[in-house]
Amino acid sequence: ARGGRGGRGNARFATPRNRAPRQFEEGKPGEQKMLLLELKSIADVGLVGFPNSGKSTLISKVSNARPEIADYPFTTKVPALGVVRMQDDVDFVMADIPGLIEGAHDGLGMGDRFLRHIERTKVLLHLIDPSPNLTPAPEQRFDIIMKELASYGKDLTQMPMIVVITKMDLPEN
Repeated sequence: ARGGRGGRGNARFATPRNRAPRQFEEGKPGEQKMLLLELKSIADVGLVGFPNSGKSTLISKVSNARPEIADYPFTTKVPALGVVRMQDDVDFVMADIPGLIEGAHDGLGMGDRFLRHIERTKVLLHLIDPSPNLTPAPEQRFDIIMKELASYGKDLTQMPMIVVITKMDLPEN
């Protein structure tokens, strides 16, 4: 959009006899445009999984990110990015995507608006909590997330993926 023509301020009207004039000349308005800009986060690794599967904890331990971590679902409301620094001056960016549930592509839970952030990742890290106290079973939770990725489209199920079983330090797991 083009800017408007600037007006003249009181300094332009100053004279030797009137050193502090109180007059001005208004400028002309510029163009106005309404734009919708959307930033798709670009990360090397995208963390996906059900709520409370350990995504935020993992990214907080391996990177400089400090997401909110709590024992209730949907703690992560916006994607968190963290830079993971490796030994040999190799760095990569990891994205913590809010938890997905069955029906997310239809708007349930946090909806599918976060799936677009993983469209441009190189690898998906799929985190699964194996707790026997959770329903559905871990295999079914994996299938549900895969169906959500497929329902979103964009070939997210064809991306390179690593499946990680989390919370193995707990006795029941």
